[in-house]
Amino acid sequence: MLIRKGLWSAKGSVVFEGSSLGVPVEVDLDIVEDQDGITLTGEIQGAGKGQVSVRIGADEVGTYVVDARMGSFALDGIAKLESEPNVCLLWNEGQTQSATVSLFVVDTGIGCRGFFREAGKTVTWEILFRPTQQVVGGDNVVSLMRRR
Repeated sequence: MLIRKGLWSAKGSVVFEGSSLGVPVEVDLDIVEDQDGITLTGEIQGAGKGQVSVRIGADEVGTYVVDARMGSFALDGIAKLESEPNVCLLWNEGQTQSATVSLFVVDTGIGCRGFFREAGKTVTWEILFRPTQQVVGGDNVVSLMRRR
């Protein structure tokens, strides 16, 4: 599975239907793993603003159940996350909103592309997630690793 616990930051763009230029978006996530699954919590800024909360848990048939909340949107769905391409299909309770998300490995992190559709309008996005290196401080500590 590409999704790993820890702190992650992301930058990318969101393109609204009818526009040719993307609007910048930034995401900060804290990913926590427990015996029942993975929880992603954080905040999105830029093209969309608000809290993000996603719960991913394995189901009995080898796929994953996904419960995603972003701002005022509440989507549930199913995902295939054990091998690439990682794909997630989401929809709201009334089935008036739907989203498709794809995760894939890139040189410096995890790429995320997706589509969101509501009332005949489509929004697309491309975002690059990178693990956030935690800074270790101290008078006698020297870091030889490059920081992001």
